[in-house]
Amino acid sequence: MVNEITMAELTAALAARKVHAIYDNRGAASYGALHIKGALNLPVADVAAGKVLPADKRAFLVFY
Repeated sequence: MVNEITMAELTAALAARKVHAIYDNRGAASYGALHIKGALNLPVADVAAGKVLPADKRAFLVFY
């Protein structure tokens, strides 16, 4: 299931420690220059292959 959230909702979820992980889906160069602090670089191709995602299918994951 995919849901869009606002920045305010993300900020609240982070403060409440509900977010399991934040993933930046851009290329390495963009990630290096512009990623959100604490975000992991996970290119779209790796997401499609199921790499690095947690086993818990209910985990709160944020992709941008």
